[in-house]
Amino acid sequence: MKLREAASTIFALTAILPLLVFVYFMWRFERLESTEAQVGIFCALALTLLGYVLFRRLTQRVADLGRALGQAMNVPGAHTEKNAAPAAKGSSSAAVPGLGQVNEIGEIAQAFGRMLVELRASTERLEDLVFKLGALNDMVEMAARIPRIEDLLSHVLERTMRAVSAGIGSIMLLDRDRQTLRVAVGRGLLEAGRGPVEVKVGEGIAGKVVEMGEAVVVEDIEKDPRFGQANDPRYGGGSFICMPLRVAERIVGVVNLSKKEVAPGSTGVFSQTDLQFLNALATYTAYAVDNARLFEEAQQAAQRLQEVVEDQKLRLTLAQQQMIQAAKLSALGELVAGVAHELNNPLTVLVGASDILEQQAPDGLKEYAQMIRESTDAARHIVRGLLTFGRQMPLERRHVMLDELIDKVLALTAADLRIESVKVDRDIEPSLPPVWADGNQLQQVLVNLVTNAKQAMAELPEGQRRLKVTTRALGTDRVLISLEDTGPGIPADVLPRIFDPFVTTKGSAGTGLGLSISYGIIREHGGHITADSRPGHGATFTIDLPVGSAGGSTPDEAGPSVNLDGKRILIVEHDQAVQKILLEHLEPTGCTALTVARADEARQHLRDGIDLVVADFNLDGVDWLELLGQVAARGTAVGHRFIFITAGPVGDAADKALRAAGAALLYKPFTGAQFLDAVRATAS
Repeated sequence: MKLREAASTIFALTAILPLLVFVYFMWRFERLESTEAQVGIFCALALTLLGYVLFRRLTQRVADLGRALGQAMNVPGAHTEKNAAPAAKGSSSAAVPGLGQVNEIGEIAQAFGRMLVELRASTERLEDLVFKLGALNDMVEMAARIPRIEDLLSHVLERTMRAVSAGIGSIMLLDRDRQTLRVAVGRGLLEAGRGPVEVKVGEGIAGKVVEMGEAVVVEDIEKDPRFGQANDPRYGGGSFICMPLRVAERIVGVVNLSKKEVAPGSTGVFSQTDLQFLNALATYTAYAVDNARLFEEAQQAAQRLQEVVEDQKLRLTLAQQQMIQAAKLSALGELVAGVAHELNNPLTVLVGASDILEQQAPDGLKEYAQMIRESTDAARHIVRGLLTFGRQMPLERRHVMLDELIDKVLALTAADLRIESVKVDRDIEPSLPPVWADGNQLQQVLVNLVTNAKQAMAELPEGQRRLKVTTRALGTDRVLISLEDTGPGIPADVLPRIFDPFVTTKGSAGTGLGLSISYGIIREHGGHITADSRPGHGATFTIDLPVGSAGGSTPDEAGPSVNLDGKRILIVEHDQAVQKILLEHLEPTGCTALTVARADEARQHLRDGIDLVVADFNLDGVDWLELLGQVAARGTAVGHRFIFITAGPVGDAADKALRAAGAALLYKPFTGAQFLDAVRATAS
């Protein structure tokens, strides 16, 4: 039944039928003949007709509204399984008791049902959009709170999968150098043990997305041929989307999402809203990843800078320690050199006198004369070692065979080692190159180290006192000497200062100068000496020396006899004892020797045709360098016949000037053989 038919029926029942009943009763009781009744019935009939017309217009408007609602809601997709139930309910609500189904009421009910369905769908879409916007906001906040890329990507992937209802997902970062995509974080990946963790640019969907720079949406991943490669991660079935992560025009990675869940046990496709959300997310994620990468690089750069700073601080500390140690050694050297200088003149007399005594003593006294010479020679080497330690005296270098030097050192200390029951192990590498060094100085260092090791092991039981001496070649230009004992070791707080002056582990029994002097001697040779020790496990001293090259030897033995017949030699020396010793050395040469003690006397004799001058370089009242310059300016050869003797260093500039002038320089104390060698070389 249509609404107008239903309206006519209702109007007839409510208006026409009562009027007819009224007319019938008026006729039955014979009241129709009156004019008043007829007029009343006519008016009622007119009003009824007017009401019928108005009622029909109203019902027509309602019917038109129902048709309009039905046409408006009757669009493609409006009648789905989801709104089928509300439509059926609308058909039952169109029934009117006594009239049956009314079409327009059913259409209105169905329209309102469909409107309710659309309203619910719109509400769900709005809630989904609000959730996605909230997820975006959370991820923006997370990007500021989480500095590590791995942690940030893990949170981003988790929120993204929840926002788009994805069951499987991963984020891959681009390695530009290798042109590969690496899985940085993943969730729900199937067959994880097979591992594809890397995809080359241009291969697979992810590689194509990086190459093209555009997102790819696949309706069914299992049917897409781009997933047929064995090295691609498996993302199950269903819809799949790959979205590039872009920073400006630069792609830094991709987001992979698959298996969109519509309802439990069912899958669907990604919607346009999902795509819009993922597009916005990709922008935020890309910048967050880039910022996190820059932050990590900044942290790494800061860490490297800190390491460089710490290394420089360590180097500065070591340099400061070396400077302090050098200053200590320099101060000690000046102190020692000051004492040694005072001993040089008397030692020169003693050394010369002992040489003369050994040559002229009768047979019964030769042994004692030899003992005096050996003792004075030892004292000479000690004083020279002190001056060398203070860098006040050049080394007396010669070729030194290390195996012979070690044999000599062990022979000198054999008695003490035997008394202390120290077993010596030798590990001497054969055929070591000779070292161009001062043998007496190296001997002093080694004797000191052996003596220290013996004293360190004095408290150990017999059988546990062992000393190992090792030599090794370090390439072709350096050699190594190592002495290792089994003593109690050096305390950790003393080890860094073991070569400092006056530092000792012997208490009042030691002076603390032996190792500092040894350090200075090795340093003067251009080498290094180091100490290594663990408390309770002995100590090891290692000497690293350059092989060096010969620059002229200084033998102690006299060469061929010197013949200076007819030569006039002037000795300029204020110490009469030294004058006498020099005269005794020159007497066998057959020369005529004159001695003076002052500079003015020396100048007078220089004009008398002197062939050779032996002069104290530090004589007051004369500048020998200036004098040599004047002689050279006159073009004479006198400058090549000077021998200068000195008790201390003359300085590099003076040494070079003397060598340039052809003059010889002889350091006190010296032996007769060394003096005659200098005379032979200069007078010839």
